Amino acid sequence: MKPSGTLVFMIAVLAILAVLMSIFPKDGISVSKDLTLYFPDFQEWWADDGKSKSGGNTFIPEMVEEDKKKFASADTTAVVDSLQNADTLMVADMSDVPTFDSSVYGFKPRPIQIDSIRQPLELPASGLGCLKTLFDAITNPDELSKVVRIVHYGDSQIEVDRISGYLRYKLQQQFGGSGPGLIPAKTAYDYPSPCKVVNIGDWRRYTVFPFIDTAVHHSKYGMLAAFTRFSPLTTAASTAQKTEPKKEDSPFMTVTVETDSTAGASDSVELPSTIVSIPEYTPPPPPKQVYNGVLEFVIPSFGYSNTKTVKKFRMIYGGNTSSFDVKVMDGGQILYAETLAPNSFYGIKTWNFAHTPADLRMEFSGTDSPDIYGFAMDGLSGVAVDNVPLRGCSGTIFTKINATQLGQMYRDLNVKCIILQFGGNAVPALNSENVVSFKNYLASQIRYLRRIHPGVSIILIGPADMSQKVQDEYVTYEILPEEVRLLREAAFQNDCAYWDMFAAMGGVNTMPDWVFHDPPFAEKDFIHFTQTGANAMAKMFYNALIARYNQYIRK
Repeated sequence: MKPSGTLVFMIAVLAILAVLMSIFPKDGISVSKDLTLYFPDFQEWWADDGKSKSGGNTFIPEMVEEDKKKFASADTTAVVDSLQNADTLMVADMSDVPTFDSSVYGFKPRPIQIDSIRQPLELPASGLGCLKTLFDAITNPDELSKVVRIVHYGDSQIEVDRISGYLRYKLQQQFGGSGPGLIPAKTAYDYPSPCKVVNIGDWRRYTVFPFIDTAVHHSKYGMLAAFTRFSPLTTAASTAQKTEPKKEDSPFMTVTVETDSTAGASDSVELPSTIVSIPEYTPPPPPKQVYNGVLEFVIPSFGYSNTKTVKKFRMIYGGNTSSFDVKVMDGGQILYAETLAPNSFYGIKTWNFAHTPADLRMEFSGTDSPDIYGFAMDGLSGVAVDNVPLRGCSGTIFTKINATQLGQMYRDLNVKCIILQFGGNAVPALNSENVVSFKNYLASQIRYLRRIHPGVSIILIGPADMSQKVQDEYVTYEILPEEVRLLREAAFQNDCAYWDMFAAMGGVNTMPDWVFHDPPFAEKDFIHFTQTGANAMAKMFYNALIARYNQYIRK
């Protein structure tokens, strides 16, 4: 094409664009329910509003920046809580952190030094009374000797031990304890965790969420909302009715034997026919199939050092109709060998270790696997923090789990605090018409937990900021601030503490700042935190919790 032709073509294209700019509707053209076409006008094309791609909000978590400065100036022996690398589970080297795990442990309650509070832990009308159960337990040596348990439920935002891991490390540093907490025998997704369980054999996982397997005819799913088996589920008993035998029927086989009527000439005797009754032969039942399974527990080299120490190892199981054998091993060395009896409800089997096994392995064998609800991997005393991520869940599953079993399990494992971190997954589906219904549904779950485990301290953590793309900008979902307000209301109405993660981030349109920060604090899906951002958020929550603890012990 000649230069003159190229010039004419470019002028024509610009003219067409100018026409489109002048006539295209400002609100766009809706193609479908989920697709709207936009075209900038002249003002948008030429305007320079000075906004950065992060939306102009300059909030940066101050505590993370402080930690970065501390790390830069610290010597090689310093223990650093901050994160350096968003691609690892726990980026700080915690090898020098002391692990408090003696069987005799005591302390005098004292205030704990914390940094500034970005967002306080909000309290209901009862004030600090809603946290009394937790704070009384961690200031009581008798309770700590039994391991005080905190269960952190959440959606995919807490996968990879996010938030839970930092909270566990700090609480165990202050109040003693070790280990990663409650671990499932099998996970749904292969993401890094403080303890990876390798399944050898036909292990199958049954869950209450996202769907319930129709082969499961009960609701006993335990604290992790799931159980795992190494043998198939037992079949239901036959419903066929037994029929009574007819009168002419006999339970015996009748054999008629007729003898010869002439035994001899001189002493012949006429014998009558003889009837002999012989029981019918019933073959023995075939031997039941024996199933086997192996679990290998792998604690990764990265992460907090206190997580790698396990002294008390408990298996929570039940639902087996026959006995099964289990071996607890350290590599090829058998530490324990047990035969556990049938258990229609559930039981807890405890093994203590003098030293953490370097290669922890369990071998199972039996004709009917128990439903394995999880393994509590803790210290002999102190605090345990369980990380229970439920990807895609909105926190409305608890009423689907057997109340008697779940409540008893909470009591047996000494659960003093339940943290619920939900709300984000519901946001895309919420609107002004159904957001109140969601609030009421989640509130019903809190009431259920209070009913089955009276007195437990419950903390509700609201959703973080979430962005959707509108034209060329990432903006907060319109319904999100209203959902946050309603969740706070649900917490206060049910005597729960509430921590506003949305406000802690900085409020409306803050997520882009976290995404485009260097290093990134959030993923480019504009929903999830990176490990760096998760630890920044965890530190803010920990400081808010400890501020209330300091206030409580000073009363």
